[in-house]
Amino acid sequence: MPFRMSQFVFWSGVYNAGLAGILLCPPVYRALGLNICSPVWGWLIAGFLAFTSAVLILSARDLPARASFVYWEAPLRYVAALVLIPAGLLGDIGVLAALLGLGDLLIGLVYTFGLSNELGRSHADLAFDRGPKS
Repeated sequence: MPFRMSQFVFWSGVYNAGLAGILLCPPVYRALGLNICSPVWGWLIAGFLAFTSAVLILSARDLPARASFVYWEAPLRYVAALVLIPAGLLGDIGVLAALLGLGDLLIGLVYTFGLSNELGRSHADLAFDRGPKS
């Protein structure tokens, strides 16, 4: 089965939804080895992830028209990686956080370069929501 960006975007949205669900339940994320200082922070992050999940899943339905939403998700993934990898390795949040951060980095790279490649649009076109060339 060939790689399709729309499927990747859809499943990364499902992944975000799963993470949101986990972060709503402190006993669950603690059992997995995540140490979030207060449940409120987990719930706040869960809300953010739920929103991005909806954006990704809906964007996957018409990726050429909604690619900019996905493209702008990439910097969010990079920031998550910048925070989670050092916090997981050097802080007390848990090593799982570093693995999640590495996953965010990889997903962000796929968004950044995969969208441009599959849709045949420049990075500027994606960043500034310029539609496909007719």
